[in-house]
Amino acid sequence: MASSSLTRALITATAVALVATACSTSAPESGSGGVQTGRGVTDSTITLGALSDLSNVFGPLGKTLVQGNELYFKQRNDDGGICGRQVKLEVRDHAYNVQTAVSQFSELEPEVLGFVQLLGSPIVSALAPKIAVTGATTLPATWSTDWLKKDGLVVTGSSYPVDMINGMQYLLDEGLIKKGDTIGHVYFEGDYGANALSGSKYAAEQLGLTVKPVPAPPTATDLTAQFNELRSGDDPKAVLLSTGPRQTASIAGLAGGSGMDIPLLANGPAFDPALLSTPVGKALAKNLYVTTSYEPFAGKSETARTIAKDYGKAYPEGKPTIFVNYGYATASVMGQALDAACEKGDLTREGVASAMRSLTSVKTGVMPAMNLSRTTEFPSASSYISRVDAKSDGGLVVVKDPFTAALAKSFKG
Repeated sequence: MASSSLTRALITATAVALVATACSTSAPESGSGGVQTGRGVTDSTITLGALSDLSNVFGPLGKTLVQGNELYFKQRNDDGGICGRQVKLEVRDHAYNVQTAVSQFSELEPEVLGFVQLLGSPIVSALAPKIAVTGATTLPATWSTDWLKKDGLVVTGSSYPVDMINGMQYLLDEGLIKKGDTIGHVYFEGDYGANALSGSKYAAEQLGLTVKPVPAPPTATDLTAQFNELRSGDDPKAVLLSTGPRQTASIAGLAGGSGMDIPLLANGPAFDPALLSTPVGKALAKNLYVTTSYEPFAGKSETARTIAKDYGKAYPEGKPTIFVNYGYATASVMGQALDAACEKGDLTREGVASAMRSLTSVKTGVMPAMNLSRTTEFPSASSYISRVDAKSDGGLVVVKDPFTAALAKSFKG
């Protein structure tokens, strides 16, 4: 998700602290059952961390992402835990603030085995050097190709640009756009939006389209200026959105108000079903498609139905989003790595990292199977295409099961 102006400066400050942080990785200890243990692991518990945005740009999505994490580990704990231990999840709200996240990581890192969630591209950028030094396996809730080959970071699903490539191919195949069209792309500057833009530009070049890129700051809620820029010259025949939900709402409202009846295609973080109860709800229901590497909450798979049922019991007042399923899936990935590490008798950070990279066909039930053994490419290049449906829990229904466009296979990032 989007970058910020603080990131570069904070990376420098973070790097200065690496020497001190390096000594924080403790030596392995002997645990019960002959299993070696280290930070975050006792004879009875495994403690994992989650640094999320629960109150700012992606607040509603972050909350449901945590809930998805919690659902999976509750299931595992109810079934006896992992490696004979109950899993504890320590959650912190960084409110999409890099400085806050750096402080929280320093506080929490010595107490946890790894991080099942780290939300936000600027947050990941700032913390990547520390993660590499501490060896705490971390699953970023951001799908930028920038995270490849970073020690300690384990990306899951497909990337922002690949999701956009698959989505554009879908629009073309369905006749919603055609060769020669101009397509607008509103995006957050930085790791999230700029990364997605690389995919749309690649697809446009190969498909005979023209992309008009228009950046937008994460703090902006009124995108009138960006909308007017989109309309300079010929009106776009579609608009791509690599933003947050508030920016999606603004563009949808402006398009509807000006009589533009065109498809909108968004990366997953750009949609929140809460938008459907706002004045732009009808415009979104008519025109918005969402491309993700994970099945939406109202998916028809057996796992998606189980998640929905368990979610209703655990959070009767909850407001589910697509991030419930992604949170469940990433927790499942971590759980399977912990299982593999337990089998090898090594629940240290080094043992979990090795076990994670030994997984060549990870199945979560709501994502295509993933090969996590390769650090130089994303474990999947497939995307679900969903359409807004106000009557469905989570606000989305699948209109195309996960597929990989030929261009997605050839994209090198």
